[in-house]
Parts: sequence; structure tokens; C-alpha cells
Amino acid sequence: MRHYEVGEWTDFVRNLISEEQRNEMERHQLSCSQCASRLEFLRQVATTLQAEQAYDSASAALAASARQVFVGAEVRHSARDRAIQALQTLVAHLAYDSAADLRPAGARSHRPSSRQMLYQAGNYCLDLRFDRELDSTRITLVGQVANREAPGSLKTGLPVAVLWNASVIAQTASNEFGEFSLEYTPRPDLRLCVSIADSGVRVEVPLKRLSDEHEN
Repeated sequence: MRHYEVGEWTDFVRNLISEEQRNEMERHQLSCSQCASRLEFLRQVATTLQAEQAYDSASAALAASARQVFVGAEVRHSARDRAIQALQTLVAHLAYDSAADLRPAGARSHRPSSRQMLYQAGNYCLDLRFDRELDSTRITLVGQVANREAPGSLKTGLPVAVLWNASVIAQTASNEFGEFSLEYTPRPDLRLCVSIADSGVRVEVPLKRLSDEHEN
């Protein structure tokens, strides 16, 4: 039995496929517990996602919000950093990794240019996609943070950063759907940090696994 990949199920929940393909996938998940479980999880992640939105469609207001969060006087940075450090840290655990999916014969020896990973931390989940162009040293990370217990409850402009020790390597802010996008160069001991001040927590994802594989 052919299993649909996470990207196909993502298009399914976002209504980006034809009616014929939707009917085929709907019939398939009724008889396949693995795909049904994956579809249910992605539905929770994408509850607030709109089909016509794209990761690169952040508005000018969002860009201004990101600048206000991450750019300013040293005093402003210090206050923000102290506030983030005071948040309770939730270390996310890996729930799904597309690298573990079976690949066609002859394709397993090639490193994929794109990788989908889903993480959970308490009530929060992070849907992450990592892309790297051939011969490039930089990784493009696009993702979405969501509260599984209260979909759509997160505010716009959540600070998102890739950290190395105490240094910020890359930073941005989420839009109204919890989506974000940034680029960074992999190195050991990186971690992704999403600060949710209203809930008093920050969600962290260790990127060591991904960095080690890109270096090998």
C-alpha cells in the first residue's frame, strides 16, 4: 500500500489539491491508520492556516513588528532578553521526521534537499521545513507554531530566533497564523527558540541532529 507523504497531506488540509485527488486520499486514510494519524496531527497544526497564504507573504506591518521586537536601543534589547530568559523553557520532542520515511530504491543514498519535522512541547506544536540549495551552506527554515488546545489563540509577532549559546544567529517574528521564515548557517549546538510571553513559556527545539547531518 502506498502511503501519502506529509507534504501531500499538508496540501490536503490546506485545500490545495484537486477534488479527484482529495477523494482518493480520503478513501485511503479510511483504511490506513498510519496516514489517518498523520492527517489528524496535521489538521491540528494547520487549523488556523489559510489556503491562499504563503510563508513569504508577511505584511509590512509584520515586518515592522519584527523590527520592533529585535531591533532597537541596547536598553530595549537588554529588557527583552531578560524577559525572554525569565520564561519557562519547554524543550520540544520530535514527533515526526520525513527523513525516516521509506524512499524509492536507488534514492536512499542521496541526501534530500528538503526535510519536514514536527515537534511537540506541552500544548504547543511546531511544524518545521528545512530546505537547502545544492552546494549552499545556508538553510532556509519555514515553520508554524500552534497551540493544539486553543487553535488560533497565539498573537501575531511572536519572537522566533536561532540561538548559539547566548548569541542570536537568525531572528524573525511570526505572522497572524503562527508562520515564520528565516535563514541560518548550521553549526553545532544550535537551538530554535519561540517565545510565547502570554503563556509564560518559550519553546525550544535543539537543532543538533540536523546540524550534525549537514556536516557529515
